[in-house]
Amino acid sequence: MMNTIATLIVLAVAGALVAAMILVVRLAADDSGRASELRQFVEALFGGAAGRQDAAKDEEAEAAARQLAAQREPFSEPCPACGAATTHRDAECPGCGLRLL
Repeated sequence: MMNTIATLIVLAVAGALVAAMILVVRLAADDSGRASELRQFVEALFGGAAGRQDAAKDEEAEAAARQLAAQREPFSEPCPACGAATTHRDAECPGCGLRLL
Protein backbone atom coordinates (compact mmCIF):
# COMPACT_ATOMS: atom_id res chain seq x y z
CA MET A 1 0.00 0.00 0.00
CA MET A 2 2.80 2.43 0.92
CA ASN A 3 4.68 1.55 -2.27
CA THR A 4 1.66 2.41 -4.36
CA ILE A 5 1.19 5.78 -2.62
CA ALA A 6 4.90 6.61 -2.96
CA THR A 7 4.82 5.69 -6.65
CA LEU A 8 1.78 7.88 -7.24
CA ILE A 9 3.44 10.83 -5.46
CA VAL A 10 6.62 10.44 -7.54
CA LEU A 11 4.60 10.21 -10.76
CA ALA A 12 2.57 13.29 -9.80
CA VAL A 13 5.75 15.29 -9.10
CA ALA A 14 7.33 14.12 -12.36
CA GLY A 15 4.18 15.04 -14.28
CA ALA A 16 4.12 18.48 -12.69
CA LEU A 17 7.75 19.04 -13.67
CA VAL A 18 7.08 18.01 -17.27
CA ALA A 19 4.02 20.28 -17.41
CA ALA A 20 6.07 23.19 -16.03
CA MET A 21 8.78 22.63 -18.63
CA ILE A 22 6.20 22.54 -21.43
CA LEU A 23 4.70 25.79 -20.12
CA VAL A 24 8.12 27.48 -20.05
CA VAL A 25 8.87 26.35 -23.61
CA ARG A 26 5.51 27.61 -24.84
CA LEU A 27 6.01 30.97 -23.13
CA ALA A 28 9.51 31.27 -24.58
CA ALA A 29 8.22 30.51 -28.08
CA ASP A 30 5.36 33.03 -27.82
CA ASP A 31 5.89 35.99 -30.19
CA SER A 32 3.38 38.32 -28.54
CA GLY A 33 6.05 40.06 -26.44
CA ARG A 34 4.49 39.09 -23.13
CA ALA A 35 7.35 36.80 -22.26
CA SER A 36 10.33 38.66 -23.68
CA GLU A 37 12.26 38.52 -20.41
CA LEU A 38 11.64 34.79 -20.12
CA ARG A 39 12.68 34.31 -23.74
CA GLN A 40 15.93 36.23 -23.13
CA PHE A 41 16.59 34.09 -20.06
CA VAL A 42 16.02 30.85 -21.95
CA GLU A 43 18.14 32.03 -24.90
CA ALA A 44 20.95 32.99 -22.55
CA LEU A 45 20.82 29.56 -20.92
CA PHE A 46 20.84 27.65 -24.18
CA GLY A 47 23.04 29.98 -26.28
CA GLY A 48 20.42 31.55 -28.49
CA ALA A 49 20.08 35.06 -29.87
CA ALA A 50 20.94 36.67 -26.53
CA GLY A 51 24.47 35.28 -26.81
CA ARG A 52 24.76 36.74 -30.30
CA GLN A 53 23.55 40.11 -29.00
CA ASP A 54 26.26 40.06 -26.34
CA ALA A 55 28.86 39.37 -29.02
CA ALA A 56 27.50 42.27 -31.07
CA LYS A 57 27.75 44.55 -28.02
CA ASP A 58 31.37 43.45 -27.52
CA GLU A 59 32.14 44.26 -31.15
CA GLU A 60 30.51 47.68 -30.77
CA ALA A 61 32.59 48.37 -27.65
CA GLU A 62 35.78 47.43 -29.51
CA ALA A 63 34.83 49.66 -32.43
CA ALA A 64 34.16 52.53 -30.02
CA ALA A 65 37.55 51.97 -28.37
CA ARG A 66 39.26 52.05 -31.78
CA GLN A 67 37.42 55.25 -32.69
CA LEU A 68 38.39 56.84 -29.39
CA ALA A 69 42.01 55.84 -29.95
CA ALA A 70 41.91 57.47 -33.38
CA GLN A 71 40.59 60.74 -31.90
CA ARG A 72 43.26 61.05 -29.21
CA GLU A 73 46.37 63.12 -29.66
CA PRO A 74 49.35 61.23 -31.08
CA PHE A 75 51.83 59.72 -28.62
CA SER A 76 54.47 57.03 -28.46
CA GLU A 77 55.25 55.12 -25.26
CA PRO A 78 56.98 51.88 -24.38
CA CYS A 79 54.81 48.84 -23.67
CA PRO A 80 54.58 48.20 -19.92
CA ALA A 81 55.11 44.45 -20.46
CA CYS A 82 57.87 44.15 -23.07
CA GLY A 83 59.10 47.70 -23.64
CA ALA A 84 58.32 47.76 -27.39
CA ALA A 85 57.32 51.14 -28.82
CA THR A 86 53.54 51.62 -29.01
CA THR A 87 51.61 54.51 -30.50
CA HIS A 88 48.15 55.97 -30.03
CA ARG A 89 46.89 53.80 -32.90
CA ASP A 90 47.83 50.49 -31.29
CA ALA A 91 45.03 48.64 -29.50
CA GLU A 92 47.48 45.85 -28.71
CA CYS A 93 51.23 45.87 -28.30
CA PRO A 94 52.90 44.92 -31.60
CA GLY A 95 55.62 43.07 -29.68
CA CYS A 96 53.79 40.96 -27.12
CA GLY A 97 50.07 41.39 -27.91
CA LEU A 98 49.20 43.03 -24.57
CA ARG A 99 45.87 44.84 -24.84
CA LEU A 100 46.40 48.56 -24.29
CA LEU A 101 43.80 50.97 -22.99
